[in-house]
Amino acid sequence: MPEPQRILLVHGAWSRASTWGEVPERLAALGYEVIVPDLPGHGEDAADPSTVTLADYAERLAEILRAGPPALLVGHSMGGMAISAAAELAPDHVARLVYLCAFLPQDGESLLDLMKRQPETIRPAVRPGPLPGTTALDAAAALPLLAQDASPAAQAALAAAMGPQPNRPQTDRIHLTPGNFGRLPRAYVLCEADRTITPALQRDMIAASPCDPVLPLPTGHFPQLSAPDRLARLLADLAIL
Repeated sequence: MPEPQRILLVHGAWSRASTWGEVPERLAALGYEVIVPDLPGHGEDAADPSTVTLADYAERLAEILRAGPPALLVGHSMGGMAISAAAELAPDHVARLVYLCAFLPQDGESLLDLMKRQPETIRPAVRPGPLPGTTALDAAAALPLLAQDASPAAQAALAAAMGPQPNRPQTDRIHLTPGNFGRLPRAYVLCEADRTITPALQRDMIAASPCDPVLPLPTGHFPQLSAPDRLARLLADLAIL
């Protein structure tokens, strides 16, 4: 398969496109077409967060994928669920899946199923959201878990960008098949100082769904904020494997 010229960056829970920080600009400077959408119910997207499902995430991403040649499809954190579901729908438009300290599910699993395989991390920072069927994060409690190694300015920007998270994408069980999702190459970027998705859980998910390569980063959960140049170069390297 030719090297992908498109890179699709998918944000995680309580997040939006802007939480990719400077990474899109750095990838664009390396010559890539970079697409950074707000998932349904996040950021500037108009969908009602209380109605959004994992299938809505998947359909939105699959629509973007089908509009062009095969892309490097990168998911951060909860974005791992979204890219997996999208790859099942549009496998011919995915050059490689990249999980950035992300949830890597097997068929029939939900995000909450995976979270239960580690000690509580982010849960104490979760609050009821502004709408039924959503949650929000308490920034003061969440930032030391999400971005302890980012600058104060980057932490402040992340706190300002965080919004309500639809519940259904975290509880919906994913459907994956060997002939679609299962045939795609996968890479994993393992964040070794992650306090949200622990390195132990990251390794456990990789053991259950092998990835090649597995690339370590000595960062917390948001390397796009604490190490944007290093992350951008790593993703660019994955695009030419």
